[in-house]
Amino acid sequence: MTDKPYALSDYPIVHTQTVVWGDMDSMNHVNNTKYFYYCETARIEFIRLLFPNFGAEPSSEMTSGLALAETSCRFKVSLSYPDTVLIGTGVSQIETNQFWVEHAIFSEKMNLIAAQAKARMVHFDFKKGQRLAFDNDLMAILEKHQLSQKI
Repeated sequence: MTDKPYALSDYPIVHTQTVVWGDMDSMNHVNNTKYFYYCETARIEFIRLLFPNFGAEPSSEMTSGLALAETSCRFKVSLSYPDTVLIGTGVSQIETNQFWVEHAIFSEKMNLIAAQAKARMVHFDFKKGQRLAFDNDLMAILEKHQLSQKI
C-alpha cells in the first residue's frame, strides 16, 4: 500500500512495520507485547523527526530530555503473520511539561485499525530529577504535529 489509508489521515507521521513470524505467540497471533514495541519504534522515529538532536549525546551526558511516563494500548483485533502495519503517530494533549503521543496501528491485510495506543512523555531534567517546562520553540513544534481528534 503506497497511500496513507483514510483511517490514518489525521496522523502527521506514519511508520511502516513488517510483522515477522517471530512476533506471533502460541495462539498464532501477534503477542500483545509486540504492539508496544511497534509503537515504541514509531514513537522514537517521530520524536527524532520533531527533535533531531534527541539521543545524539551519550545518556551519561544528557542533562534533559523526554522520559516515557505512561503507556497503554487498546487491542481491537488480532494481528498475524504475514502482514504489514502502518503506525500513525501524532501529538494530542499538550501541557507545560508533558504531552501525549497517540498511535493507530493499521493492518494492511485486514484494511482496518487493529489497535490504538497512547504514551505520555514528560520533559525531564535528569540531573535535578524534576520536570522541565517546554520553551516556546518546543511548544510550537509539538503544536504543529497535534492531532485534530484524540483517541
